[in-house]
Amino acid sequence: MIRARIIVEGKVQSAGYRDEVEDIALDLGITGFVRNMVEKDRVEIVCEADEKVIDEFLKNVKIKNEIIDVKKLTAKKTKPTGEFKAFRVIRGDKDSEIAERMDEAVKHLKGMKKGLYGVRDEVKGSREDIKGVREEIREFRTETKESFNSLDEKYHVVSQSLKSSDETQKMMKEELSEMRKEFSQSRGQIAKLVEHIGLLVKNHIEKEEKERKTHAEKS
Repeated sequence: MIRARIIVEGKVQSAGYRDEVEDIALDLGITGFVRNMVEKDRVEIVCEADEKVIDEFLKNVKIKNEIIDVKKLTAKKTKPTGEFKAFRVIRGDKDSEIAERMDEAVKHLKGMKKGLYGVRDEVKGSREDIKGVREEIREFRTETKESFNSLDEKYHVVSQSLKSSDETQKMMKEELSEMRKEFSQSRGQIAKLVEHIGLLVKNHIEKEEKERKTHAEKS
């Protein structure tokens, strides 16, 4: 166990810093006290605990936020005395403490005001983001509509092509049917012609046979 005297410099008075130090010390099991110094930018901390705990305490009391701003921290370690039973805040006279609390309240209100400004900016930014999303959705809807229109046009062209193809096939079928009819008629005519030629040849042969017989009888 060791004893440490810590001088903290910065915006640490009328800012609620001593209460923050007290909470940290109680969480770590440190004994001692914290009090304002005559200098308006300084606070004194005297505490006792294991050295590792004191080192952790030194890290945690370097507070920086909208109200508290620790700029410098000086610690001097010595042997412990064991005089402390707990950790407490040593306050000044009643009037000065009331004045300090009022100053602290004003600083908190200022911090809240800054926070509200930040929230307002965030809300404004959110509105801009929503506006951007709305524009993106509008553009997407436009692109989708154009895509569907393009598909409809392509489908119409394909449909017309298929229709034209169907008509072409129908015409080809009709022409083939006509060709079959003509071929069938031509084949019938050829058959009749062949049959007629056959009769002529037969009649000619029979005639020659008769003439040959008649000539032989006369001889």
